Amino acid sequence: MRLTRMFAAALLMAAPALGHDATGHGPERRTPAVAGWWKGNTHTHTWWSDGDAPPESVAAWYRSRGYHFLVLSDHNRMQEGLLWYRVDTDQKRESLRRYRRDFGSGWVESREVDGITEVKLKPLDEFRTLFEERDRFIFIRGMEITDRLEQHPVHLNGVNLEKPIVPQGGSSVPEMLQRNVDAVVEQGRRSGRPMFAHVNHPNFFYAVTAEDLIALEHAPGDGFVEVYNGHSGVRNDGDAAHPSTERMWDIVLAKRIAERGAAVMYGVATDYSHFYTEGGLRKTNPGRCWGMVRASRLTPDTITAAMKRGDFYNSTGVTLRSLRMQDGVIELEVERERGVDYTIEFVGTRRDVPLDPFMPPAPPAGAPGRQSQAYDARIGEVLQRVLGTRARYEATGDEIYVRARVISSRAHPNPFAQGDREMAWTQPLAIGPAVTGR
Repeated sequence: MRLTRMFAAALLMAAPALGHDATGHGPERRTPAVAGWWKGNTHTHTWWSDGDAPPESVAAWYRSRGYHFLVLSDHNRMQEGLLWYRVDTDQKRESLRRYRRDFGSGWVESREVDGITEVKLKPLDEFRTLFEERDRFIFIRGMEITDRLEQHPVHLNGVNLEKPIVPQGGSSVPEMLQRNVDAVVEQGRRSGRPMFAHVNHPNFFYAVTAEDLIALEHAPGDGFVEVYNGHSGVRNDGDAAHPSTERMWDIVLAKRIAERGAAVMYGVATDYSHFYTEGGLRKTNPGRCWGMVRASRLTPDTITAAMKRGDFYNSTGVTLRSLRMQDGVIELEVERERGVDYTIEFVGTRRDVPLDPFMPPAPPAGAPGRQSQAYDARIGEVLQRVLGTRARYEATGDEIYVRARVISSRAHPNPFAQGDREMAWTQPLAIGPAVTGR
């Protein structure tokens, strides 16, 4: 369905006001335009599952803030077919009021059933024409494959899917992860289009351990895990009995590359956004983190293919002016913002560090979830630290892998947790004869 130019223009003019009202912290600073880099989020929820706003409102929020691509990843469904959404709480009624205000009563279809308003949700193929524009904004089709083993939630996002994937199940968490990743890989093989699955929020209820990820079998370009998730309840930072997701990533990289010669597992940062009408530390608001993908064109296939090559970095507010990762060298420059200082750290694991795990002391009674084994503290150590906006690391050959992260002196304006600072993370560069996946 194509709207008139006048209606489309009015819609896009309304989008910034919608986003400002939704989170209460105002529009996010627009990412500086750097040739060949595209900003996007691959984990986003709407009324099609458990988000608190219709997909058009969600898309307007992201598009108006300089995002170039968006995956609407609702639980176990894509935005297709017929679905009537019950508006039966004050929050939902407020979201509906904004929906009608910003898109017009002629666009919003509703009915009354037993005194409750229901809204007919628009499928992606109907509303995408309101937003998509060459070299400015696209949707990439996807969904959150939402599986569960007993009390353990096992979730993966399929990116650039052709059609929905039914959760594959399994008798253990590793088997469940493997079967769902394999289902995405198989759909990609049959369709001939690039696609991948990323393992979501491993520390959510502490359902996924480092050992589960180490065991995952995948070809280069098919392994991804969330190392930062904007949901305050997914425990990115871990606790006394569980490593942080970034620490988990280092353990997985070291073990997979050094011991198995396996492909690099890439790390992603995603919003996991649900709340667009309420803001606050305990709400899963949009705009907390994103991926910056280097690709020749803004299309679903080129963005997905670039991510499968590992040609992207993650950010919670830091923008890179340049990034080079090849031949054992990582070189980067940060886009400086006035009044902000930067620390660039090169993180990795040396080959002489023991990789054998040891069981930590028994966790306190009632400790949640599954517990990873413990590993040497030098896995994922800082190999070099530079103060400033430019840095270079040249591998000596005794590293298993190296990756870079940038820490800003500026506090995150809408943090995952108190004390968060704006940061950026590159992908890892495997050193030596191991498979790099790059």
